[in-house]
Order: sequence, then structure tokens, then C-alpha cells
Amino acid sequence: MIAAVGSAGKLFWEKDRCMVDMVQFFLDYTQKNSCGECTPCRIGTKRMQEIVQKVFDGSISDSEISFLKNLATDIETSSRCDLGKMAGKLVRYTLEFCNDDIESRIKGSCACSIPANMGWQQVVMLR
Repeated sequence: MIAAVGSAGKLFWEKDRCMVDMVQFFLDYTQKNSCGECTPCRIGTKRMQEIVQKVFDGSISDSEISFLKNLATDIETSSRCDLGKMAGKLVRYTLEFCNDDIESRIKGSCACSIPANMGWQQVVMLR
């Protein structure tokens, strides 16, 4: 099981879950729960959502993937709250560490290849 802990919640999912599915889920969540006060979160995550949809459609180009990486980095560093920052970080990490999932999704399936420790801290149970 994989988990991510943010400032206001926790996400848990099975190890064989496709990271592109998780990105799509989290960007949808971000769009629905953004307060709309800062442009990176309100508009930037919507643009990322539109580009990620092209992965599912199989129509994304290399230049759009490069643009998505730059956009994710900008949103991660310029959003006011952790919701936008986490959305940018999730997209950036997926682009850096889950190329198999992205390439499989472009072809219409998923390799479900979440790598171990992609920069998140290990969850330790406290007693």
C-alpha cells in the first residue's frame, strides 16, 4: 500500500494503482476544492488537467509533456497553499518517476509501475 500525507488529508491506494489515474483523480479533486484565490491553483491545475487528459486520449506530444513538467514546477512553487503545491508536486513526480505508466496510458493501458520511495517519507507507525 502506498500513502501520501498532506496538510489536510491522507491518500492511500494499492501499489498496483496507475499513477496517471492518481494524477487525474487528484487534479479533479484540486479543481473541486480549490478556494480560487491564487491563479496557479485555480487556472494552472485546470491546464494540467487538460494536458493529462491528452495522455488518456493518446494524443499528447513530447512538447506538451515538457510543458506539463514546467507548468507543474511553476504551480508547485507559486501556489499559496498546499493543495496547489501538492498538485504540482504529484504531476512533477509522476513525470519524473512513472514513465512506464505514462507511456502505457498513451497506448491505452497501464503498467502500474509505482517505484519504491519516489521522494516521499516512509510511513512509520507510532505506538
